[in-house]
Amino acid sequence: MQNPNPPVVLCFSALDPSGGGGLQADIESVASMGCHCAPVATALCATATAENNEALPVETTLVIEQARSILEDMPVQAVKVGFAGSVAIVEAIHSIMQDYPQIPLIIHPAFCLWDRDAVEQADLPAALAALLLPLSEVAVLSLSEAHVLAKESDTIDATAQAITSKGCRHLLLTQSLAKENRATTGLYGSSGLIKHYEWEQTPPTCHGATSTLAAAIAALRAHDCPVQSAVEQAQNFTWQALAAARQLGFGRPIPHRLFWADKNLELCSAADLPGNATH
Repeated sequence: MQNPNPPVVLCFSALDPSGGGGLQADIESVASMGCHCAPVATALCATATAENNEALPVETTLVIEQARSILEDMPVQAVKVGFAGSVAIVEAIHSIMQDYPQIPLIIHPAFCLWDRDAVEQADLPAALAALLLPLSEVAVLSLSEAHVLAKESDTIDATAQAITSKGCRHLLLTQSLAKENRATTGLYGSSGLIKHYEWEQTPPTCHGATSTLAAAIAALRAHDCPVQSAVEQAQNFTWQALAAARQLGFGRPIPHRLFWADKNLELCSAADLPGNATH
């Protein structure tokens, strides 16, 4: 008999009070993909749409208790890690995932919240590279985030190679080309580029765009969708959420991740979606 319940996705991330990124991005994206989100708060933020990047890590013991309580109670099918909050929390997530190697791990480090001057966060990129990248099935990184993890690389392909050599099985590398009114993404594996995607006439830059993309990939993997197909479908979902974004504050727009339920919107043509384009 088919299980009538939706797949469960465990999401570690910060609580963003604007609702643009962090846990709300995870909850809305995962729900839109037909899954149930189990959110674990790693940090409390003072981030609004204008981007005041102040984040206070949650006590590590509480993060562990949140995650263990879900994993021991619900059949988690995928795990997504956003901003981890501190090195200690990265270490805790690593320890937890060691006990569940069969569960796909999707990571998006959200370094926009990283405070390199804070003692508990100073070595966050190094900890993530050493402990979580080797366990991850897909790492979703902007080019600037990738350069934080691979400082020595001077080309996009070299940067991707440096990231995948750290152990992650797939890398989705995003790059915004605002002056050209487009964006690009590249899906890489250990052998190099798998597929390149063009986001022509890109929607506005939004607060929480990459969080939306990573959460959607995690949800599709929870449905047991193959990695490349999950990446492509997640890009299509994110593109539409950005195209329908709403200006709710004075800063950047917020993705409309429930666009599919909004009867006032005209959905994008399938041919215009980045995951459907052939390159």
